[in-house]
Amino acid sequence: MVTMLQDLVEFYEKLDQALQPSKQICGTCGECCIKASMLRIYPLELENIKRYVNNESSLKKFVDFANNVVVKIWGNVEGQCPFQTGLLCSIYPVRPYFCRIYGHYDYQGKNLLDGCVYRGHATVYTKKEELPLLYELEELSDAFASRQELVTLK
Repeated sequence: MVTMLQDLVEFYEKLDQALQPSKQICGTCGECCIKASMLRIYPLELENIKRYVNNESSLKKFVDFANNVVVKIWGNVEGQCPFQTGLLCSIYPVRPYFCRIYGHYDYQGKNLLDGCVYRGHATVYTKKEELPLLYELEELSDAFASRQELVTLK
């Protein structure tokens, strides 16, 4: 398990390097976290966040949010990521893949919020295969899922 989480850390480092050429610096407005309605997260990423947070209540709210279940979160805001503290992400070091690429990549050129500093500078994509290193994350996630199945069978 620890090896797989280390592989995920190394993957994130590689992804962050791949995103460097965008030449844009996030404005840290927090709008993407406030106004997002759903987030796709892989089980390996969730395990990584779980170990970082160690708070079952927050994790449950995050899972509901990631599964596109509208939940009431503190402050009575519907649909906001429960790990957003003010304008900042409280799990930034372990944020999932789709949080990392937001802004850099824009689905069909119409997914970025009006105030996003990446708007007009993002790479437009139409298929998930066009996203950077996604196939590597899926391989890591598949390996994690296979290992979880083996553990369950024992």
